[in-house]
Amino acid sequence: MSDEFPIHESEIDSFDPAPKRYDLHDLYLDPNNYRLINHPDFTEVQEADIQNGDVQRRTAKLLCGPKNQHIQDLLNSFKKNGYLPVDQIQIRRLPSDGFVIVEGNRRIAALKHLETERKEKGIELGELNPEIFQNVPVVIYEDSNELHHLTLMALKHISGNKKWAEWNQAKLLEKLSNEYQLDEEEICSRIGISKVELRRSLRALSLCAQYRDSDYGDQFQESLFSIFREAVRLQKLKEWLEWDDRTYKANNEEHRNLLFSLMSQEPDETTDDEGRASYADHYLEPAITKRDDLRTLSELLDDDRAMDKIIHSRDLNAAYRASNLVFRERQKASLEEVSRAIETLSQLNVAGDHVPELEQNLGRLQSIVERTRATDTTGVEQRAVFHDRIDRHFSKIKVIAYKRLQGLSLEKLSRINLVAGLNNTGKTTLLEAIYLLCRQNDFSGLLETQRRRGKIPEDKLDAEWFAENLPDEICVSGVYDNTKCSVEVRNYLEENSEIDRAHYLKSIEITTNFGGRNQESVTRMFKGRKRETRADGIKLLCASIFSSPFFLNEPHRYMGFYHKSVQSKSLPMILKFIEEKVVPTLTDVRLVDEWQRFLVTDSQFESTLDLTEYGEGLQRIFFISLLFASARNGVVLIDEFENAIHANLITGFAGFIAELSLLFNVQVFLTTHSKECIDAFVKNLPESTGFSACALVEKAVRIEACEFSGERFRRLVEAGDVDLRRAR
Repeated sequence: MSDEFPIHESEIDSFDPAPKRYDLHDLYLDPNNYRLINHPDFTEVQEADIQNGDVQRRTAKLLCGPKNQHIQDLLNSFKKNGYLPVDQIQIRRLPSDGFVIVEGNRRIAALKHLETERKEKGIELGELNPEIFQNVPVVIYEDSNELHHLTLMALKHISGNKKWAEWNQAKLLEKLSNEYQLDEEEICSRIGISKVELRRSLRALSLCAQYRDSDYGDQFQESLFSIFREAVRLQKLKEWLEWDDRTYKANNEEHRNLLFSLMSQEPDETTDDEGRASYADHYLEPAITKRDDLRTLSELLDDDRAMDKIIHSRDLNAAYRASNLVFRERQKASLEEVSRAIETLSQLNVAGDHVPELEQNLGRLQSIVERTRATDTTGVEQRAVFHDRIDRHFSKIKVIAYKRLQGLSLEKLSRINLVAGLNNTGKTTLLEAIYLLCRQNDFSGLLETQRRRGKIPEDKLDAEWFAENLPDEICVSGVYDNTKCSVEVRNYLEENSEIDRAHYLKSIEITTNFGGRNQESVTRMFKGRKRETRADGIKLLCASIFSSPFFLNEPHRYMGFYHKSVQSKSLPMILKFIEEKVVPTLTDVRLVDEWQRFLVTDSQFESTLDLTEYGEGLQRIFFISLLFASARNGVVLIDEFENAIHANLITGFAGFIAELSLLFNVQVFLTTHSKECIDAFVKNLPESTGFSACALVEKAVRIEACEFSGERFRRLVEAGDVDLRRAR
């Protein structure tokens, strides 16, 4: 049996691998084959009626198609090459004599047709030996379990190399889910498909059902299924429809009916000479006839003028021309042209007399960036979040599986959370897990954690290194804003024959849930070429920023944080703290856009200095402080908080962190090796500022969290100078 069929162990005994040979008359076509279900003449047949002559003739007609067009390729092949048993014909025994075809119905239909034509018309068979009609090689499955047979068909025609149409695939998946009550994990493992593909098919079928129940239901055809499948893939369209991932329903009736109308013929209401309405036989044609039309529609949903044009003209192209999309595409084309020009210049030895022109253009580009940032309401984070306002941050986090952390629970979380522990107890790993939970199905979050762990610059990240170092299993859950949330990541090798195998490394699937709202993404990694990511949409749990000492080496990464701090008017507050607690002579820090550097105005010096001329402690304090404006209503994760910061400065900075977290409603998680750092937070945070402390402790079996509420830990420190790092 081929390795591509992961049949369950309990089913192996039903399989006889030795080929048998039977006469064509003993082999019956399957009238319930999923290849046929989208045909208007399809009728489900009971097991006892499979051998009925009329049933077999109708099945053969459906399989062969008009003028045998559905089997013409096989007829030509048999005559030219003879019968080549490249793929097994799989059969199962019927209660009476004979066998029904499980796999290979088209080939049997072709052989039966040739046998009939030879007997009745004496046609030439070419290279086909007529003895094949009495000696067809088959493989028998003695088990009559339909689930087993459905699995075989799915392996061949859903995840295999002989794929059915999308509608037929989806109907088989629906039967496994609804009739056999298989959960997602069971279906995916049986067939070898991703949850993304499974859920998308089931969602599309559910939307089809709503269409069939609508006023336009009599116009339903299986050829529309690809459009429905696209509809449940496009996040913007799903939000417009108020799609519910728990019920698989579009809940906005007005928008749903408009979509269905645009996909259907509409009677053209006219009036006669006396003003009476008449529908006659004239219909307005559908505005949406293919997948690409839905993509265009999704881009026009926020443009009231374009949508009004669609409704009244039923002309997507006219609406597109009336929208802002044309202008945006011109912008995109211009940016691509600039990128190509820069790429060319980077490979040339540019003469020195061109430097002034380059600097002038750099300044103009930077002005465009600043103007865009000034009008950008999303700030640094370019992904949408579920809710702009929240009542509560994380109250629980459970790292079910991520690297060394297995089943680690945190349940005493607060606004500021101190995480301590000895070396190699998983402190950074915990921050990474929280970050991945915040990022949900955003692949760039996974990329960022691996990059930080390897201390690799963005432009140096190697796809092979990333694929090799990715954990086998990632599963993190929690409660955020009083709502359950989770993220799961798995990496696997796809069997899809359309993948560029010469460069393919692996695929990474991310599935998430927030309050019943499911999201997925699948990314294919390749060596020497760009990765491919497919996702219905990406929404983050909240704004989240990860800070580690290593990224002091990349000050350009803080440009966005700086501009957001300027917009929020928190920069003067940061500079005032630095002047009072760190460098009394410092009066200003400015970003110089031409060089992407920070310049410091210091009364001790006549000219400005680069921020890197100062100690790493000042740099770290400045950069960490910039993060909070960009993480409003979200989470800031700070690894090795005390790194590069002098012990004398930690006390004041701890209080300032608490002040910023309150100002921007940010939850803080920070790790530390330093008892001085822990004591600074315990002794200097206002009692009104919620905080908690936890130690990661390595036990015999796994790493566990020893948690303390802020109030309890403060009492312990005051009573006995407790060292959190050595908690047991």
